[in-house]
Amino acid sequence: MSPSVSLLIGLRYWRARKDTQFVSFITFFSVVGIALGVAALIVVSSVMNGLEGRLKTRLLGAVPQVLVSQARYLDNPAELQQTLATQPGVVGVTPLVGTEAMLQGEGALSGAQILGVDPHQESGFSTVSSHLLSGRWQDLQPGQYQILMGARLASRLNLLPGDKVRVISATGAVYGPMGRLPSQRVFTLAGVFELGAEVDGNLAYVHINDAARLTRLGKGRVASMRLYLDDAFTAPALAAQLQTQLGEGYRVQDWRNDYGQLFSAVKMEKNMMAMLLALIIAIAAFNVVSALVMMVTDKTSDIAILKTMGLSRASVMGVFSVQGMTSTLLGVVVGALAGLALAFNLQGVMAALGIWLLPPGQPLPVILNYGQIGLILAGAMLISYLATLYPAWRASLIQPAEALRYE
Repeated sequence: MSPSVSLLIGLRYWRARKDTQFVSFITFFSVVGIALGVAALIVVSSVMNGLEGRLKTRLLGAVPQVLVSQARYLDNPAELQQTLATQPGVVGVTPLVGTEAMLQGEGALSGAQILGVDPHQESGFSTVSSHLLSGRWQDLQPGQYQILMGARLASRLNLLPGDKVRVISATGAVYGPMGRLPSQRVFTLAGVFELGAEVDGNLAYVHINDAARLTRLGKGRVASMRLYLDDAFTAPALAAQLQTQLGEGYRVQDWRNDYGQLFSAVKMEKNMMAMLLALIIAIAAFNVVSALVMMVTDKTSDIAILKTMGLSRASVMGVFSVQGMTSTLLGVVVGALAGLALAFNLQGVMAALGIWLLPPGQPLPVILNYGQIGLILAGAMLISYLATLYPAWRASLIQPAEALRYE
């Protein structure tokens, strides 16, 4: 028979009033379960995308995404900068002198990463530019020993703009009568920035010439070149390509050396949340199985009559697959609409409920990935379709003679 026959009979069974109220009850809750699972997956995945995107933009926009260096300093920094700027995906290349240092403030001591930069070049690419609470890039003047640092780092050191901070670096240490002496300079806090990321507590910027003096690198020398990319997640591939292109005399690193574990943890958490929420859809699919098994039992006589009229086993399976998938489709559509509506208005809904997952003033980021949403909907439909196969197969095995013997 035509597949349309299975479709029509399946839809008729789905619309018909169930003979057993318990079947209707299970069918209703299977639809609700699928809708809740789909909506939860859409909302949670969108929030996780937003948090990952914020971390990617703010954190990786402040730290070196790709770093090219040599043993101590670059032999020909100007030529290397021009070469790196022509690489695909590179939006900016800036000189850098970096070091790990201890910062001594008002009765407090803290470690930090010091980045010596050219403020005129850096201001056009770094995300710090749009998150300065006080001070400007232009305050970093050579020889003035000014410093910009994260808000949490300044708070830990009990510093306010204009206060003095001693920077102690093992890079460039010299040997004296008392042994190895670290290099140190007194800087003035020119301003603070707040990215809402880990770097607020361990990152500071100084002028590249001041950093070169601090590390005793030598006047006018550059330790490395820092690359800004249009997509920071392409850094590993570009780093491997540059290492091959530049040769063994150069060392090419990417952000994974310092922050790879953080993003791996975020990705793992994102996948685990998706898996746990997918279990809601799986449980709802079991309700579809239960409802269809009871429906097959109720419709045994109808199935037998249809088979005597020429309905094939495949068509019988199609009838109950259509019935189960109709409930699934309804749940998926309701869940998708509810999930999208909640994702678009999540901040307002959470504010109305008095729930704050982030510190006040920081909105919860939401990024809707429609390809990901499509996979969620397709996955829900696939799980539910697989759930309909067993009861549909059982229905196709009904023998008309046995089923109608006592009718």
